[in-house]
Amino acid sequence: MWGWLALVAVLAVGAVGVVVLTGGDDKGSVVAATTVVATGDSTVTSEVSITEPATDLTTPSTDEPMVTDPPITDPASTTDVVAGAPAGITGDRDNPVPLGTIADIGGGWRLQILEVVPDGAAAVAGENDFNDPPPAGSNFTLVKVALGYFGVDDPTSAFQPTISAVGASSLELESGCGVLPNELDSFVDVFSGGVVVGNICYVTTTPDATALQLYAVGDFFDSDEVFLQANGSADGLVPMAPLTGPQAGAASTPKRQAPTALSTAVDLGEGWTMSVTGVARDITDLVMSENQFNDPPPDGFRFVGVDVAYSYSGSGSAAAYQVTTKAVGDGNVELGSNCGVFPGEVDRYSDVFAGGSVAGTICFVVPSAGPNIVVYAEAEYGSPPIMFAVV
Repeated sequence: MWGWLALVAVLAVGAVGVVVLTGGDDKGSVVAATTVVATGDSTVTSEVSITEPATDLTTPSTDEPMVTDPPITDPASTTDVVAGAPAGITGDRDNPVPLGTIADIGGGWRLQILEVVPDGAAAVAGENDFNDPPPAGSNFTLVKVALGYFGVDDPTSAFQPTISAVGASSLELESGCGVLPNELDSFVDVFSGGVVVGNICYVTTTPDATALQLYAVGDFFDSDEVFLQANGSADGLVPMAPLTGPQAGAASTPKRQAPTALSTAVDLGEGWTMSVTGVARDITDLVMSENQFNDPPPDGFRFVGVDVAYSYSGSGSAAAYQVTTKAVGDGNVELGSNCGVFPGEVDRYSDVFAGGSVAGTICFVVPSAGPNIVVYAEAEYGSPPIMFAVV
């Protein structure tokens, strides 16, 4: 009776197909499967052969080793430095690097404290009329430092290291003191062997200044701060010495030693090509006679003009200021370009459409005793700069 009831149920729902698979092994096998097909008049049973997949999707095959992601390596632990780099030491909160000693803060960077002025508020106020005084009960402590880069991945920016301060309160100290005298230029490009010197400033109480320490990290991926003593007498300190000229092993050295020849146009990307069209020349007298408000170059420096041409082939329009154009000399630090108003200056702000170009002079502040310079430019962020000869 139960068999007849089952048959009636099957006939009521119409044709139904069911596939049953039996197990196999992980090498793949052929097994029997029973197919039951019910129709309104009869039931037909047949067997077919079905091949199982050779590999189980949930269990890795024991024939092949498992592939795992490579371990993450801390970049700071593998950073190389060029020959001649100062060794530097490290220090922690309890045992900071002694005042005046060169610290290795990672990433190829070296940091040295050269001078500490606990009561620097008057010097800050004298630098700019719009500087605010320190908060009541506080002072501005000026710390003169030398920051050098000796790694092989160059050029890089002095903005890369992080330099902070802590005092008796065991809290990070505020660094907003306003415009500083001889302020450390944190936005300048530094090539391997370059050293920048200048002041940084912190808002301190008297106990903070007495126990002041800097702590710094040269590599963004390194979380191990290096602490430096920033209180006490700094008389007789010898600043770390820069290395002169392109350094063997540094990324930029081959291109600095064999720059693009004069009058050779190079594709910089983003639709821009550039060429240096004339040799570098001293334009100090031209700058000083062009505008009465132009400041003279600093002692030991001169204004050097370089003729360039920018051509555009992209879509729409663009301005030549989108091409970053800089220069470097034997000091391995980006040269300044604040020359004031000078004749024949290239128009870098007018719209240039496809097929158009602008040409003229750019100016750099160059050491009088270091005339060996190259111009370098890029239009795409993060792309290696193109080096141009100026002689």
